[in-house]
Amino acid sequence: MRINRNSILAALIAFAALASSARADFQIVAAPSALPPSATVTLARHDVDQRATRQVLSAQTEADGSFSLQSTEEAGIFVLTVETAPKLTLAVADGETVELALEQGNLQAKGSPGTEILQAYESFRKESLARLVYPTRNDIRNAKSRNATEQEIEKLTQAEVDAYQEHLKELNDFVIQNAGPTMALYGSSLRLDGDYRLPELAKLVDSFAQRHGDIEATRSLKNRIQIARNVALGSLAPELAAANLDGENASLSQHRGRYVLVDFWASWCPPCRLENKHYAQLVQQADSDRFTIFAVNLDTNEKAWSRAVARDQADWIHVSDLQGWTSPLAAKYGVSALPASFLLDPDGRIIAKNLRGTALDQKLSELGLL
Repeated sequence: MRINRNSILAALIAFAALASSARADFQIVAAPSALPPSATVTLARHDVDQRATRQVLSAQTEADGSFSLQSTEEAGIFVLTVETAPKLTLAVADGETVELALEQGNLQAKGSPGTEILQAYESFRKESLARLVYPTRNDIRNAKSRNATEQEIEKLTQAEVDAYQEHLKELNDFVIQNAGPTMALYGSSLRLDGDYRLPELAKLVDSFAQRHGDIEATRSLKNRIQIARNVALGSLAPELAAANLDGENASLSQHRGRYVLVDFWASWCPPCRLENKHYAQLVQQADSDRFTIFAVNLDTNEKAWSRAVARDQADWIHVSDLQGWTSPLAAKYGVSALPASFLLDPDGRIIAKNLRGTALDQKLSELGLL
């Protein structure tokens, strides 16, 4: 087979130009009568990792309802608003022309494959939650209303946690099957489960990087994959250090030489609070010379954190930076849902994840800690 050197060189030059560009060009347009006349249009960039948006521009439609905007914003996830219409999330890549229209009071977009895939992902996510998770949540509410036993509520709560894990796996399956290297991959990345089909996710991220170059979305996705590898079974657990309720600094590495359960929780998380009750019994039974719990709280209010510790009689190590979901502590371990836990051996290596209730008891018994 003859190789065309000129074609290869041209492809390499094109890729280098794409990879080195930190900005992209995309258009947002609307035909006459597609939008309300003289309406305010705002565009905000959404940071998936920080779960935050910031407005980047504001403009107006023409008197005939048409609109045309040439943006030099870096490709990514945007939230577009046209006055009173519901917000529209765009997953825009460079070179795309997004055509807007207002249909039955809702904004519609054409011309952006990533946007269409992200919309399909959101529809599937809601359907998956309704099918897998919400029925068990309703069962828990009903059980509490009829004063069910603590054992029944604990069993239902564990079922809810298990159902949510299945939900996350379904989301991974959807992304792997549908997202490709589109911007929808970044838009859906918050809920990616790094313990399920990670090699395929990593391959997708590599394809995304080749398509979009070195932009913030690419760096975020690569970092997410690296974090998943950092906290894989057998990996040395990343260091954690923050202030405890007394304002003193406490670090995970101080407990090297013991088995440590690293537990991420929050006062507003019902399954976490239920597990705290279990931990309270566990620490009384376990060998304290060989086992401890290192709890990382994801509240944003110190009083809520302190009150929950007192009420749950959670007499073990607690730290927090009070930054909630934007906490670097949670980011280090790729935690985007609660509860989440990691069992470490005396060398600080991760030997199990998300063990709760009897499953945790059984594992600690196998290790001779109970």
